[in-house]
Amino acid sequence: MSVVAPAVVTDVIPADAPAADPARPRLVLIGTALTIVAFAMVFTGLFATYFLQRAEFGPGWIPDGAGTIPLSPASVMLVTLAMSAITVQWVKWAIANDDRLNTYLSAGFTLVLAVAFLNQASFLYTAMGWEVGGEHAVQAVLIYAITGAQILMLVAAMVFLVLMSLRALAGQYTARDHEGLTAAVLFWHAAVVAYAVIWAAIYNVK
Repeated sequence: MSVVAPAVVTDVIPADAPAADPARPRLVLIGTALTIVAFAMVFTGLFATYFLQRAEFGPGWIPDGAGTIPLSPASVMLVTLAMSAITVQWVKWAIANDDRLNTYLSAGFTLVLAVAFLNQASFLYTAMGWEVGGEHAVQAVLIYAITGAQILMLVAAMVFLVLMSLRALAGQYTARDHEGLTAAVLFWHAAVVAYAVIWAAIYNVK
């Protein structure tokens, strides 16, 4: 009795399988990183000028009656931003787990903390009482320029987070692809680090 050899299956795997789609360039993340570098360069220049001027003035950098740099409100602002760093990281964790409810809640908490920080900054500016056009204009301009640049960075981070959260709400971001929210979280952390440096170099050391 002859044995019939089984037929060889040749059409299971196509001979010319289509190539996988190329990885999409992470343009938003790259652009965010470059923006952070640009802000870092701005802060480097401002701090270099600030330290140079402070060294030239010596012990009289903040003379009596010129203005104050209160530490307590600045420290409360630091704690507020530190809390926002936790909640904004919660945004990243939530979207990575496709937990949309927690994504929106954490983004909302983060924005509330940012608004509280801005309110505290307004109070701090009022308490400082520096006159930009007065006798001690150099100190006032440098302090306001550095702290104002950080506030501008935080406001940009708030707008960025709102826009990316709206995209997540529209279904454009999922656990598989959430580049925009990751970029917003990264930019937020950069703004927090910028204020921490300001707190250490200006508010704490004076």
